[in-house]
Amino acid sequence: MSERKPLLPDVLVAGTTIRLVALATTKSKWSTMLIGARPGHYLVVEMPLVNGIRMKLDEGSHWSANFISRGAVYSFNTEIMGATFRPVPLLTLMYPEEVEVAMLRTVKRYPVNIPILSKVVQWPNPSMEPTEDGEMPVPAPRHPKPDTPVKALVVDISEGGFLMACPQPLATDAIMENSFYLPREEPVSGIQAIVRTCRGKSGGYFIGLAYIPSNSPPEPLSRLNDLIASIENMPLRL
Repeated sequence: MSERKPLLPDVLVAGTTIRLVALATTKSKWSTMLIGARPGHYLVVEMPLVNGIRMKLDEGSHWSANFISRGAVYSFNTEIMGATFRPVPLLTLMYPEEVEVAMLRTVKRYPVNIPILSKVVQWPNPSMEPTEDGEMPVPAPRHPKPDTPVKALVVDISEGGFLMACPQPLATDAIMENSFYLPREEPVSGIQAIVRTCRGKSGGYFIGLAYIPSNSPPEPLSRLNDLIASIENMPLRL
């Protein structure tokens, strides 16, 4: 759950990356960096850089902004007050009147060792959004093939998702269908989840996934929730 509170000066500091999303039909998205602020009046940020070109945003245009600090996502609406190219390309943003705060993690994660078969059911659309350094993203490798299961190991689990150790990378935003192989029980199958993170490790990758309850059958989802609820009381982890 999110809450609303004033934007504290010690939360938003110089060097913080801010993501801007246009409040218009085009929904343009840019990343920038905070240079400084006069609390209660304005924020000064770098003019977004894309492929070596500075993007001047229209004065008076309205944007949704967010940044991450201290384990929470801070979101607010703002307006472009002005732009300058000299001595450096900067934008001035209206200081937010209210800020929405959402904690990044609100559920406890439990270490486990659960074998899993995971297969791609939907690849993401190629992203045209620039990265934080202004470069266009490199498409993630599209393997395995759809409907080809990947053998992996769930190493932690929660009510919101799980982390699995996988021998190969998976594209962020790919949707996976998963079968969890529990000891002394029938597999929990048909649970869909979306890939949120993929980072390399020695000998493979750690893949973070979030459940998609609306895409998963109620009975397997209920079994998985029962398992998660019981883990905390187990003397030994799975």
